[in-house]
Amino acid sequence: MARKKKAEKNTEVNPSHKAEGPEPAEQERLPVFKVSVRKLVAFSIPDDTTWSFTTYFQLQEGSQAHSEIQGRNKAEGAYQSEVYLSHLYETSKCMVEISGRADGVWELKDETIIHEIKTTSTPLPEIHEDFSEAHWAQGKCYAFIYAASKNLDRITVRLTYFHRPSGQEKSFDRTFTFERLQKFVKSLVHPFAAWALSQAKWREIRDMSIKALEFPFPAYREGQRLLAYNTYKCIQDGRRLFAQAPTGTGKTMGVLYPAIKSLAEGTIERIFYLTAKNTTRTIAENAYRLLALQGLRLRVLTLTAKDKICPHLIRDCNPDKCLYIQGYAHRSKKAVKELIKKTDAYNMDNITKTAMKHSLCPFELSLDIALQCDLIICDYNYVFDPRVSLERFFHQKTREDCLILVDEAHNLFNRAREMYSASISKKEILDMARQVKKDLPAVSKALRGISKALASLEKKTADKRTEAGDTMYHVSQDYPDSLYGPVTGFINETEHWMLTRGDDEQDYTDALITLFFDLLHFKNISDLYSSEYRTMITGEGSRLKLTLLCLDPGVMLDKIMDMARSSIMFSATLSPLSYFRDILGGRREDATLRLPSPFPRENLLVVIENCVETRFRCRDRYLERAALAIHQWVSSHTGNYMVFFPSYKYMTDVLNVFTDLEGDFRIICQEKDMDESSRNAFLGEFDTFGDVTRIGFCVMGGIFGEGIDLVGDRLTGVIIVGVGLPQVCPEQEIMRSYYDEKMGSGFSYAYTYPGINRVLQASGRLIRSESDRGALLLIDSRFGNKEYLRLLPDEWHPIPRTSEGIDLESCARQFWENR
Repeated sequence: MARKKKAEKNTEVNPSHKAEGPEPAEQERLPVFKVSVRKLVAFSIPDDTTWSFTTYFQLQEGSQAHSEIQGRNKAEGAYQSEVYLSHLYETSKCMVEISGRADGVWELKDETIIHEIKTTSTPLPEIHEDFSEAHWAQGKCYAFIYAASKNLDRITVRLTYFHRPSGQEKSFDRTFTFERLQKFVKSLVHPFAAWALSQAKWREIRDMSIKALEFPFPAYREGQRLLAYNTYKCIQDGRRLFAQAPTGTGKTMGVLYPAIKSLAEGTIERIFYLTAKNTTRTIAENAYRLLALQGLRLRVLTLTAKDKICPHLIRDCNPDKCLYIQGYAHRSKKAVKELIKKTDAYNMDNITKTAMKHSLCPFELSLDIALQCDLIICDYNYVFDPRVSLERFFHQKTREDCLILVDEAHNLFNRAREMYSASISKKEILDMARQVKKDLPAVSKALRGISKALASLEKKTADKRTEAGDTMYHVSQDYPDSLYGPVTGFINETEHWMLTRGDDEQDYTDALITLFFDLLHFKNISDLYSSEYRTMITGEGSRLKLTLLCLDPGVMLDKIMDMARSSIMFSATLSPLSYFRDILGGRREDATLRLPSPFPRENLLVVIENCVETRFRCRDRYLERAALAIHQWVSSHTGNYMVFFPSYKYMTDVLNVFTDLEGDFRIICQEKDMDESSRNAFLGEFDTFGDVTRIGFCVMGGIFGEGIDLVGDRLTGVIIVGVGLPQVCPEQEIMRSYYDEKMGSGFSYAYTYPGINRVLQASGRLIRSESDRGALLLIDSRFGNKEYLRLLPDEWHPIPRTSEGIDLESCARQFWENR
């Protein structure tokens, strides 16, 4: 039944709000805050029912379940799905624009019904009408907006729970008067409005400090101004930038300073600074501190991994097991307010201290703090990994005007491939099936179903395997459909056990939970399977392993970057730029920028020893020549050197020959699986210099190949043996085939370009400041070929070669004598 309309008011803003709202002239001056229905409800109604092992499962399954239910209802008629609704709610101090998409709307002859759908793994008999206040709240918000726009006196909300494991539904109906809904929405809006106004006040303080902020150095470095300009322009234009900025450019400040300036202009709302390593995270934190010393007010969060910040020795996020999670949603707001008042910078130390004071989960507290932060410094996976990405920012239906800054972007491709790949180990499946056979027969049966499907696939592919790097493998473009059902069955059975297991702990509990999440990831990657994937089978019998291998994560990266206003990918070694743009989700219209080294060319000596072959089949014949070249280079000048090899074995073989040569050298050697203390001890050797020639034998692409900073005489020479090609293996061969089909340059994409990136990273350890001098020797005949010469930095050329008669020791000695 419709209410009588009032002509002087738009029906989108209910006339009954007039008493508390401002006059029309005042409306134009009031701030307007936009919020989705989902975020409004989450802000005003604490909901602890979401704490379960199934959150990720529900997130991935929910969309498909919604579509199934909506499709059936639409077929029956009078039903619209995904109905966009918005309403401008007036208060005395601001206006709040509430919007969202209702799952469905029935327009019946005598009744209007708003449909709210929730996917659940909780058994339906355990779900009652008052199961979740938050679930009803979303439906009531949509009902209020719809009733206001249609001038309805009454409207019904239907809350449907869809139990994915069984495919069954359970629904509840509640009918509300418009006045009752109006009071309810008011109870949500007013707390949110008060918070939004406080945020606006903060932004005024922040923006004033940003506008007064000057560049923190007397002058821009060479190339830094150009980087800052291109970053700023791409943010303004909503474009992406792929920038190669060599060491010394000042790339961190070159991207962060214009990004912060854009915050004050309202172009972006939030900055995500993504790093792959702790060292680059620290650099970003230091850049912020430098700006803060000049008066910058910016709320900055450094997000620490859950495993590192968790106060438990063994992490168990089940609310029945962890007191820090129990009732978290109802207890956390006080702690958030306390921390916000104390400081602008939030890190592991002050977050953990506040969390422990209030008996809260420090990781969840950091996520809540993130909602109020302007700059979030975190690992790649919090934006790109489907398992741990920040749902509150990157799983919404609406786009957020945020900026994504990706530091050391050359690392993102391999990280992303890992994020979007998934494997099943038959041995793990069989071991777990035996362990749970007595206590959990249904879970054991499901696991044996997976094992049976794997055995069948092994039998079908046994005579179709090929070899790469001494490993037999089979590859197929087709997804293994026979696995989907058994994997889903295991997830459903194990999920039920996890929800009902109580306090009972068994020897297999932790391993089973881990396997659950691994196979849950496998199932969700199955849903992403496309032409960018291949199915790879290695091993046999109980050692069989099946992998859904992501060869090209660019599609997924592009989709995530599309949620942001702009993305800036930068690195000292993003070469060739066209290659990285292709593999990191770039588009042809995206901007690229290649900056020259800011350091004096005369400070760097580069020589190619191209009379030595380092190809695998030739290595043994050239061991003495390679060792002699290293000996000549390090004998020219007393200093500290690093020598990089493509593998541990090759490094050891050359080292055995080198130690027989004359000379008083201190040799230190990288070992496999070095822990942090061993790594620090290795680098600590380079704190001493000038007393003896010190040589570190290392592996290219390893822990010392990038991310270390040995300034001045701590490192005076680098020798790179080989062109850095990844070792031949099934994954690389499959990638080569894929990029042959897609780009016509499979070897370059799978081997050459990744290899040259390792070379550039290793060589980048040498010159770290304007006053540094260093000698770089490249040992491999291929470095003298045109294909490789064009991939080396322009500022290195022309590069002398031993094939032209250059004597290594005298050439290097002359360089050092001319300093």
